[in-house]
Amino acid sequence: MDEQKSIRRRGDELMESLFDATFKLMNEVKHTNLTFGQIAEAAKTSRSVLYRRWPTTFDLLQDIYTYKAKKLFDGEFLDKLEDTGSLRGDFNQLLTICQSVYDEIGSEVIINYYYIRLQDKDNSREPPVHTKAVNKFVEAMKTILKNAKSRGENIKVTSGVTLMLPFDLIRIENLVRMQGIDNKRLETLVDEILIPVFKE
Repeated sequence: MDEQKSIRRRGDELMESLFDATFKLMNEVKHTNLTFGQIAEAAKTSRSVLYRRWPTTFDLLQDIYTYKAKKLFDGEFLDKLEDTGSLRGDFNQLLTICQSVYDEIGSEVIINYYYIRLQDKDNSREPPVHTKAVNKFVEAMKTILKNAKSRGENIKVTSGVTLMLPFDLIRIENLVRMQGIDNKRLETLVDEILIPVFKE
């Protein structure tokens, strides 16, 4: 067990080193021009270490950003959700907690992550964490809507695509509003978009 922990710790340290080195390089070199040699030199490791794990720099960059955003994809923050007594309250709580995770990750990581994802035009490298995250988000929404129904609130029948709306809203907001998102903005999203979509 101790040996496994040691290996994992070294892996985390490598990812942190690669992340820091890559971000510094991107101030000087475009994503498309980055090479394993440049990254290896900046991270003080060897190219062979990188080649053994990543076929291309695209794969390496995607893993770096997925690693930095793992708290979002793990969905553990959803465990903090409680029944507030109203759908509006539950949605406000959901968006507030989601936003706190985005704030912790940082806008620079988020923007670069989705930039890298957009380079995969055919979506052939969809990270497994995405499927896991979507499943957790959908289940959280089902619980919120189930609680609302049990309280007697009139909830519309929606598809799985619609259940992802709160998380899609937060993602879009963080991509286009880099100056920050306050509680008033979150409440507006709830009152003007989420409540009309989900409640009769």
